[in-house]
Amino acid sequence: MTTPDQERVPDTPVAPVTPQRVADILEAEGLQYRLESTPVPSAEEPATVVRTGFSNAAIAFSVDGDHLVCDSLWRGQVPTTDAPRLLGIANEWNQTQFTPTLRFFESSDGGLAVSAHRQINTAEGLSRNQIGAFVMSTLDTIVGAFQWVENQLPELVTWEENHEH
Repeated sequence: MTTPDQERVPDTPVAPVTPQRVADILEAEGLQYRLESTPVPSAEEPATVVRTGFSNAAIAFSVDGDHLVCDSLWRGQVPTTDAPRLLGIANEWNQTQFTPTLRFFESSDGGLAVSAHRQINTAEGLSRNQIGAFVMSTLDTIVGAFQWVENQLPELVTWEENHEH
């Protein structure tokens, strides 16, 4: 039995979240990824993004201040004429599911790009299990969200599914 004064010992010490710690989780799970650094004019160090994905999604994890952020793009392109339909699809998902947040925007080629977003506060740091739980549950929910979009817009799926998830 525990007492209120006892502190739980985390699986690993709580430490600042870094792109490398996210990459370590993906590697431990046997998932392909790449670390990509880009110079940022206002920052002393380049911003590093962890990129991964599946046949239907490009996924990126980044540290933004006190948050670990996951942004993703669905592979399909929705014609702008289907914006009202896509708005209904995104609204239904967001009203009935906890995560990720589905959104869309006009892409550079004039179509509509579907995006899924999730983040976690990291101001106090995270343990390895906390990062792992966030990363793996985020990947799972993004795959589920995009599969749901594909079920709503099957005519826009023009690729073969070749991943095991």
